[in-house]
Amino acid sequence: MKLLTPVIGLALFELSAACEMMTWEFMWRGQIAGFMVRGKFCYCKEDIPANGVVRENNLQKLDVSFYDPQGVHLRTYEDNQGDEFVNFAFNTIDEEILQEGTWNVDDDALFYRNGFNMGEGNPALKGQNGQQSGMAFWSRPADNKTPHLHVDDWNDENGDGFFGYPLGYSTHEDVSFPYSTTKERIESGKVGPFYYEQDADGNVIKNMLNSDVDAVGQRLRVRFVSSEPAASPDYYSSKSHKKGPKKGKYSF
Repeated sequence: MKLLTPVIGLALFELSAACEMMTWEFMWRGQIAGFMVRGKFCYCKEDIPANGVVRENNLQKLDVSFYDPQGVHLRTYEDNQGDEFVNFAFNTIDEEILQEGTWNVDDDALFYRNGFNMGEGNPALKGQNGQQSGMAFWSRPADNKTPHLHVDDWNDENGDGFFGYPLGYSTHEDVSFPYSTTKERIESGKVGPFYYEQDADGNVIKNMLNSDVDAVGQRLRVRFVSSEPAASPDYYSSKSHKKGPKKGKYSF
């Protein structure tokens, strides 16, 4: 009997440490310019909190990649869940990344107040040139703003993004307003002239928009990938954290 005790103990430990890994993909395309964000996140089913909302500290993995409007890869952030300023909330009940709230808000009672921030940097420093670098995908900046999503290539000291793309909307490379049409965004006067322009009589002289004028902006969408008893060795073997610009189309 004494010889069997360590074996039994090991078996019990393995059972207690078991993890049913839930893997999801997410994807988004901007309303104005057409920038793309795609990624994956994973969590143990056993770690889902009682209210059903998985947050960044519950994740085993969060990878996010940024692409320009032509699908050229710009930057990837691996294991993003542990980075400073990252905020994430996935409602496992209705299978949605919570996205209508302010980027740094966590609210376990009013789910609509939750927002997100992925990638790199502090959105609170938006407008302060040269304070940070990298790219970010984030929700609205404040509670009094209409729900919307942004992609930003943070400005250097001269006010230019690293990749040098023209602004799509206001001071952002791209945005999406899920409750507002592109026409309404044009009428706000904030759509970048590189993508849309009218003459003094209101005639359209340039239209390079990613969406129809009557369309509303995309929400961040998710797709279930797999449920496995253990993490895939290939998926979790990478030690790279951040990958900079490289050529090539998106592959997710």
